[in-house]
Amino acid sequence: MNRILLITTGGTLACTPTPRGLVPTLKGRDILEYSRYPDADISVLDFRLIDSSVMTDDDRARLADIIAENSRKYDAFIITHGTDSMAYTAAYLDCALQHTATSVILTGAQLPLPQEGTDAVDNLNLAIKTAMEGARGVCLAVYHRILPAKTATKTQTEGFTAFECVDGVYMQAPTADRPTPVTGLLKPVNKTGLIYITPNLDRQTIESYRHCDCVLALVLGAGGMPKHQEAAFDRLKAGGVKVYIKSQCLQGRVEALYEAHSGVGKFIPVNDCSVDWAVYAIMFGLI
Repeated sequence: MNRILLITTGGTLACTPTPRGLVPTLKGRDILEYSRYPDADISVLDFRLIDSSVMTDDDRARLADIIAENSRKYDAFIITHGTDSMAYTAAYLDCALQHTATSVILTGAQLPLPQEGTDAVDNLNLAIKTAMEGARGVCLAVYHRILPAKTATKTQTEGFTAFECVDGVYMQAPTADRPTPVTGLLKPVNKTGLIYITPNLDRQTIESYRHCDCVLALVLGAGGMPKHQEAAFDRLKAGGVKVYIKSQCLQGRVEALYEAHSGVGKFIPVNDCSVDWAVYAIMFGLI
């Protein structure tokens, strides 16, 4: 039987009502009262009780350290997490643990565990089942689906189907081989900026990113942007900033289909992943 470490970080799943609104209060042992797998070998580490919108990269780095430090003791890790930044945390861990086959499953919910009609109970138990069966890599367990960290992104603020894969491909049945212990973590190496292309974005705003090592520009369609913006990215590139481009569209690739897509030939295209993952892959120097 797989040995599982449940790491709690708060989020809606762990919330209870207070006079100030919903606040994360449930710890790991409280959460496991909703488990449908009483024989599962699960230990608990209560890390934080926070809304995921305030989760920092320092927190994410510490989560990666915890997984690395415990990778010989446990076969799988479940992280309960708020949904707002869960895809970002999954992306960070996927990059940090790039050279391992560690099993890391993040789950959260749109409604708290104690609330009637909640999605939290099903999501929690999907994560436990996935950990017991031995899925490899970093993934999200949400609404009857397992989403790879590389392509998962949040698409709804309220619906239970809050996450989608940008390529529409979900994970298959877990493999049975044992995980690889973590022998070393990758660390971020690039200061990275994210720029969303809009028709009225001015060159001064673009050029204000000149102190970054890299920028990721979310372009129009398959690669379009106004010419004055393209010229501003040219100046960033000339100043030593690596410029990556990715479509704003949830699905589809960056490719030079039109003359207006001339930036595709000059900048580094990013395809087949979520924006969440792309940001961290660039930060970690993986692409």
